[in-house]
Amino acid sequence: MNSPHIRLVPIAATAALIIATGTWLLAQERPTAETQRLERLATGVERAEAIRAIKRLQQTYTHYLDVGLWDELDTLVTAGVVADFPAPGQRSGESLNRGALRQYWMREANRTAAGLADGQLNTHLLLQPIVNLGPDGRTAQGTWHQVAMLGTFGTSATWLGGIYENEYALENGVWKISKIHFSEQYRGAYEDAGQKAPPRWEIPYHFTAEHVGLTIPPSALTPSGASRESAAARLASLTSRLQKMEDEAAVQNLHNIYGYYVDRKMWDDVADLFAANGILDPGQKTTYTGTAQIRKALETLYGAAKLQYGELWDRLQLTTVVTIAPDGRTANVRSSELSMLGLINSYQRWELGTYENEFVKENGVWKFKALHYYPRLITDYDKGWAKDVKPGNASYALYPTFSFPAFHYPNPVTGKAVKYPAGVVKAPVVATSTGRMAAKPIAELESMLAQAIGFDATENLNSAYGYYLDESAWDSVADICATNCEFELSDVGIYIGRERARQSLKLRYPTNGRGPNSYTIHQLTQPVIHVSADGQKARARLRLFQSGGAANGSSGSWIGGIYENQAFFDNGEWKFGVKDLQHQFNANYRSGWAKIAPRAARGAAPPAAAPPAAARAGGPPESAAPATTPAAPGRGAAPAAGGRGGGLAAFPADRPQRTRQYPFPEIVEPAFHYKNPVSGRMPGELLP
Repeated sequence: MNSPHIRLVPIAATAALIIATGTWLLAQERPTAETQRLERLATGVERAEAIRAIKRLQQTYTHYLDVGLWDELDTLVTAGVVADFPAPGQRSGESLNRGALRQYWMREANRTAAGLADGQLNTHLLLQPIVNLGPDGRTAQGTWHQVAMLGTFGTSATWLGGIYENEYALENGVWKISKIHFSEQYRGAYEDAGQKAPPRWEIPYHFTAEHVGLTIPPSALTPSGASRESAAARLASLTSRLQKMEDEAAVQNLHNIYGYYVDRKMWDDVADLFAANGILDPGQKTTYTGTAQIRKALETLYGAAKLQYGELWDRLQLTTVVTIAPDGRTANVRSSELSMLGLINSYQRWELGTYENEFVKENGVWKFKALHYYPRLITDYDKGWAKDVKPGNASYALYPTFSFPAFHYPNPVTGKAVKYPAGVVKAPVVATSTGRMAAKPIAELESMLAQAIGFDATENLNSAYGYYLDESAWDSVADICATNCEFELSDVGIYIGRERARQSLKLRYPTNGRGPNSYTIHQLTQPVIHVSADGQKARARLRLFQSGGAANGSSGSWIGGIYENQAFFDNGEWKFGVKDLQHQFNANYRSGWAKIAPRAARGAAPPAAAPPAAARAGGPPESAAPATTPAAPGRGAAPAAGGRGGGLAAFPADRPQRTRQYPFPEIVEPAFHYKNPVSGRMPGELLP
């Protein structure tokens, strides 16, 4: 299935010194050993920074595309960029150079000038990144899912989804996009029963299952030469840079944790995330200051704490860009939010908005200083954005009027402030403080580097898992797993060990890949990743945002859930360690989530949105029809006697599944692997 451009090999012994925690002191080494160790550390930091810079670059590309900043987009690509947008089901199409690419962006948006016209929607949401550096650390490749919401009010509304398989180059010390390859996977008018997909995809994935968790190849970790800086100066510089990466991860986690708490209307936990004098600006004309006022406002604005029966309140945090101030004491975040809201037999709607948030670090703990939400689109689910818009209660005009909040950060390539067309709502507050922290011991810095690498490697692994499920590539799913992984087969149980996981998948599902008559897109997004202090283990909470259906567009579905997964540093590489998924809902595309029948009424039959034909065509386990005996919430589910699964009857799981699947419209609270990061408040269920 894969056509890798880069062949990645296991980490060599020299690279392992960077990944592992140092346990000896500089004073005990010879000067040459001190220098070599410091050079290895510096090279590792530079390469880890490259992964983050590429993610920032690609996410910015999407934000600029959303609002028609064509001149800014043009600066993000190399002079020799090649862009390729093949027709659905084809591997390649016409190659576009830089000038033609700019015209392509504008033509696709039906624009001849900067910005968008009133009534236009050009939203592109990025999810599920996989980024790997090239052999010399000066090139890279990246894979991304895209979900686009396109249209013109009063005329059309369209979903479009696909995969970017891009290349990047370090040019004059700045990362740029050197190749764009976008493969369309599905497209459909909003009012249809589902989206259409080609019988097969021809996507030239750059990664391999064996080494996708290796974000930096060993060859890229070879030091290029000794620095002229003193050891003390280098340690101070590396301390600041590694602390910045640690802070980026912490702030991104905090922002995404906010999203998970809001999903469940956990207002006490949401309020806990703010500084004592924090500000909540929900985009509804009034702002609220202080945790007590914020807590009261949340309930006034959105209803009592905890979800009621049949209530869906999912707010997906996507395309997040984090900026840490030079002194590491304040930060900013820009993020897109796609909301799936509703109440059974009452209402259902989509909402789209943008965050430009401020954060502050107090006594070593990151907190919200100010949350600024800018709603951009509110539309009835049954009608869609071509036919219906809600005015909201914002102090500025929403869609179909063209408006958007200004960027808190400069263009990542030019370093200059963004040039805006008419339509900017408000200039955000930007962190401008300066300073440098005291140098840390090299052993501690090596540990921080291991954690930074593990953070991005864990995201790579979880993303790869989703891509392989889409292809029904069961060998690849197994190959990303650690030797002693714990793999949950949905509605069956947990299999321990890579080979048992492989066998269970092949026994349950066809092994000839994705079938031509149906498709499914597993998008794992909104990660909250915590890497252990020794850099050997990571835990990750992710959201499942899944769509799919009949390839001819005659039916479709939305599926939502929460992953609580783990990754291990196994034999020199990061591997997928534990898969734990709680499906929350499975909704028919046309009728939506507010019309899901209660489980008792459905009995043991599969939800209407996941027809058996999908499974016969090679549908992956996340969209499989339930094949379990219902169990009490939180107590797992036992395999159903004689249920779906074929050969699995003679291949029982090692342990039952941890949690009940598809409970909606009943409300079953998901477990968390973390406590509240600010207050330490315990969740209802804390995973061991």
